[in-house]
Formats: sequence, structure tokens, C-alpha cells
Amino acid sequence: MTQKRLYVWIEAALAAVVSLLVSFIPIELGPSFGVNLGVIGIFIIAFRRDYKAGILAGFLWGILKLLTGTADVLTPFQGFLEYMFAFGFGGLAGFWANQVKTAIKANQSAQLLLYTGVGTFIAMLCQYFIHFIAGVFFWNQFAPEGMSAVYYSFVMNSLSGIATWIFGWLITFLLIKVAPQLITSRRA
Repeated sequence: MTQKRLYVWIEAALAAVVSLLVSFIPIELGPSFGVNLGVIGIFIIAFRRDYKAGILAGFLWGILKLLTGTADVLTPFQGFLEYMFAFGFGGLAGFWANQVKTAIKANQSAQLLLYTGVGTFIAMLCQYFIHFIAGVFFWNQFAPEGMSAVYYSFVMNSLSGIATWIFGWLITFLLIKVAPQLITSRRA
């Protein structure tokens, strides 16, 4: 194993721990609706390293949520699907890592805002699509009387996903603007 690869793995593990800690900040806007700020750590490592490190960090964050008892688990498969699998999708933001780094080096705030926005949006779209599927099949008993599970899951996961994306994107953008070395340090 090369030293750089080891650094990437260690950084991914640290990003997962940071994500877990940040996810303890409560932003609940209703019984089934909230904002998960933990995605910020996943976005940072994904833009710093690439999508593979981001996916690994998201996967590890999901495991940490399960191990610490902070995950809402109905069945083992649902726990795997919504935590280890879906959380990994946050790392897809790393597909835009090169564009983000180029925007940082050129000091182009508009480009940085665009590429962090696109990357984080696609990542959250994929993650919350998995949560939507889980909502239809596992959380359907929580739908209000007379409302279909598909509609209920779509509404709840769309609201949570959009809110998480907006908060996660803007905070990630601001962190990168204030401390670009999070992405472009010598070892990145």
C-alpha cells in the first residue's frame, strides 16, 4: 500500500467521524423532516480527494451511525440500504473535484459556487432517491391515513433532501472559500 493511499484512507475515516459529530447538530423541522449537516464532511473529502474517497467516507459514516445507535433501523436490509449504501452516494460529489480545484486555484467564486452546487446536488439526488425507495418499502406504515406510501415518501424525502442539499452545499462552499487548503493542501 502506498503512503498516499494510506493518507486517503485515513482522511476518509476522519471525514466519517467528523460527519458523525456534525450530524449531532439537531435541525429537525418536523417528525419526519430534518437537515443532516453531516454531509458537509463527505462533500469536503470528496472534493479534496475524489469520488472514491467520498464514497468510502460516506459508507464509513453509515457504519458509525449504526454502531453508535443513532440510525433509525427497521430491518437489517433497510439499515444497510439507508445508511451504508445511501450515505456512500454523498461521495459522488467528488466527480466534480477537478473543476472545484481549478476554480479555487483561479479564484473564480462563481465557478466554485456552480461546481460545488452541481456536485452536491447530484450526490444528494442519488442519496435521497435511495431514501425514497426505502420510504416506500420500509416506512410506508407512517404515511397518514389515505395517503399513498409513494407520495408520502416522495414529499418527505424531497423536502429533507432539498434542505440538506442547500445547507450542505452553501456551508461547504463557504468553508472552501474561507479555507481553500481544505481542498488544495500540499498532500491533497
